[in-house]
Amino acid sequence: MKIYEYKGKHYSEEDTSLWDEDYGGDLYDLYFELKQDGECDEDTVYYAQPDGENNYSSPEELIESEFSDLVIDEKESGDDER
Repeated sequence: MKIYEYKGKHYSEEDTSLWDEDYGGDLYDLYFELKQDGECDEDTVYYAQPDGENNYSSPEELIESEFSDLVIDEKESGDDER
């Protein structure tokens, strides 16, 4: 499981709110934050701004490919310790 950080909040595929006080949500929540800030957009496919060269079929694919620099930690699924 990858944990992403954006604007001081942590986002991951699994709910880590029980042990991460900075948990901001899942990857869809991160996508909506990025979209609100003009970093990405959607139109049937998902892509990163400003070039939009690569198209993705889901927000998760977009984030994993285009925003890997936001990853702050990577854990095995089900690992509850930080």
